[in-house]
Amino acid sequence: MPSPSGQALSAQNSAAEQSRTPDTRVVIGMIGLGTVGSGVFKIFRDHPDIFFQKIAVRDASKIRNIDDVDTELLSQDPFAVVRDPETQVVVELMGGAELARELVTEALNHGKHVVTANKELIAKFGPELFDLARKNNVRLLFEGAVAGGIPIIMPLKLSLGANRIQRVAGILNGTTNYILTKMTQEGWTFERALSEAQAKGFAEADPTNDVEGFDVAYKISVLALIAFKQVVDPLSIFREGITRITAEDIQHARELGYVIKLIGLAQMEDDGRLDIRVHPMLVPNEHPLSNTQNEFNAIFVKGDAVGDVMFYGRGAGEMPTASAVAADILAIATGLLKGNEPIPSMIIDPATPANLLPMSETTSKYYLRLNAQDRPKVVGHLGNACGDAGVSLEALMQKGINPDGTASIVLLTKSVTEQQMNQALESIRGQASTAEIGCLLRVL
Repeated sequence: MPSPSGQALSAQNSAAEQSRTPDTRVVIGMIGLGTVGSGVFKIFRDHPDIFFQKIAVRDASKIRNIDDVDTELLSQDPFAVVRDPETQVVVELMGGAELARELVTEALNHGKHVVTANKELIAKFGPELFDLARKNNVRLLFEGAVAGGIPIIMPLKLSLGANRIQRVAGILNGTTNYILTKMTQEGWTFERALSEAQAKGFAEADPTNDVEGFDVAYKISVLALIAFKQVVDPLSIFREGITRITAEDIQHARELGYVIKLIGLAQMEDDGRLDIRVHPMLVPNEHPLSNTQNEFNAIFVKGDAVGDVMFYGRGAGEMPTASAVAADILAIATGLLKGNEPIPSMIIDPATPANLLPMSETTSKYYLRLNAQDRPKVVGHLGNACGDAGVSLEALMQKGINPDGTASIVLLTKSVTEQQMNQALESIRGQASTAEIGCLLRVL
């Protein structure tokens, strides 16, 4: 095999080429040299078996935080990477779905293995790409697509393969977890915590994808695909963000024995329907997820044989995500260097369309904060509204008088269906004494 174009990985590659035969290396092409791509480059710059053939970037003249990237490696044409006949593994780190889908499709059709950290790509188009990989006898690996450096895809597929997975619940977004941590520990408002997250680089200038739960919806749909072998359109997942949570809610949750976290949840019902959703939840203080702080992620898995296990670590960032991507590259490279294909268990099994449990039929405890007129029988009216809907209360607290003269009231229900809770909520909203419905949250 001819030498890779350019001075791949600086002089180190040239020296390695002189001491190793052409058959003892794996040639990769990478699309994207941003945060994660830079981390992957740093991991492999001293690796004797891995050679970069070409790296596609949006702007080849951009100043980067890597001082030893030969500019001859860079190309502004991503299709040049996937079409290069010498490239064996294409690493897609550009983000977005449509162009990435086109590039990955072409790479697989050219008989190249693909590694990606693109959660949106896998969530939207994973099954069709897995099918294409099977047809072309190549691998598509994506450990970095969910939870950054936390190994979860292969453990679900391999280590927990003997289990019937019953539930996956996780803190899957570091930005929102950082915000909620600061609101909990420092008493900050949502706006202040978001601003600080942006200043530290945890949140984008437009944080919508994170704070409104889109990012978690992509990730939980990918986990459901692996855990339950069911295809879930991420746009069909019930989703709520964290923008309505206030310091009051944080404090009330603490008094009740909970912390508030944005949770991605997927669990299999006894009848085979999949309950999958993304929203803030009150997590009991004794639950392992409650102690996951700042930008860290954690994933709680329940299997019928193993019971409860939890995966914890940094869910994003240059080196944590690059670690996951690099592991996928090495998994493929090991087979190629030995003259064998990667192990068959690395193939993602065919999946079927999910039979989703309607949100109205999901069951949870509920936390409700509202403001009501401070007058006799208000609490009784609230109890009647809940009772008529079949909603039993576990706790009811009056939290003082607001500046406008209304009383702040917090309800915590026992486990009921979403339909029952919505019925009670409509009745409460229609009462003359109700001034404002503040926040409705579910309990994990």
